[in-house]
Amino acid sequence: MPFDCILAPSTEELKDRAQLNRKTLIDITYQTGGSYLAQALSVIDLMTAVFYRYLKLNPSQLDWDGRDRFLLSPGHYALPLYVILANLGYFDSSVLYTFKENGSPAELISHRHTLPGVEISGGSLGQVLSIGVGMALHAKLRAKAHKIFVMMSDGEQDEGQIWEAASSASHFGLNNLIALIDKNGFQVDGPTQGVMNMEPLAEKYRAFGWDVAEVNGNEMDEIVKALDEFVSKGTKPCLLIGNTIRGKGISFLENNIDFHYTRLDKSLKDKANCELTGDWDAGM
Repeated sequence: MPFDCILAPSTEELKDRAQLNRKTLIDITYQTGGSYLAQALSVIDLMTAVFYRYLKLNPSQLDWDGRDRFLLSPGHYALPLYVILANLGYFDSSVLYTFKENGSPAELISHRHTLPGVEISGGSLGQVLSIGVGMALHAKLRAKAHKIFVMMSDGEQDEGQIWEAASSASHFGLNNLIALIDKNGFQVDGPTQGVMNMEPLAEKYRAFGWDVAEVNGNEMDEIVKALDEFVSKGTKPCLLIGNTIRGKGISFLENNIDFHYTRLDKSLKDKANCELTGDWDAGM
């Protein structure tokens, strides 16, 4: 059966789940030789909230028409998506430990046809909001009740296609579209404001006709409060900007430009687990 919103977890349960997801992310990064871990740790609270509290899903019926769609735009954020999908029962968790191996369906960059539950191929930054607009318009024209959630990064807000999609979403009144931005302040070339300053980002989206909430994207209470309102009362396309810390919870990763891609030796893995759980032997 599809997940039932009546059984939606509390914020405390979501915090616990996000913490467990963080631990898994660290373990897989260590076991498989590397990942985009800092980005995964910044976005995991937002993605945990969306998947476990809001999305209507049915892992046993992948083509169920009534499911909500979650579209991941930054494909290099694939690992947190895989961790969540495995936990929800889309595939066996052992697949996670083949991450990015030759022939593994758990590719480094998310790809639609390799793992169940992955709705879109990511990685071409700036394009997936347009796809979300198309899906939301399709649903609206056919009086479908499902929603489209689009997860973006702050770096891709530089792309002009983002703003064409934002304008279209407002023009067509797509109140079934909810976008999120992991605003962690970094992209591959450095701090986002130094590469291309898009501030004030929230006001730009409001000027394009969106409802916007800006919250601490690593505080579950704030995330849930904003998304509860969007899901229940949304009359426009909605955007949640989550101000996050890249590498959240791990001191040597937090806002460290040297860790766009992260490899962990045993000492760094142990340090990360110790900071996350308070137990030096955690995850061994």
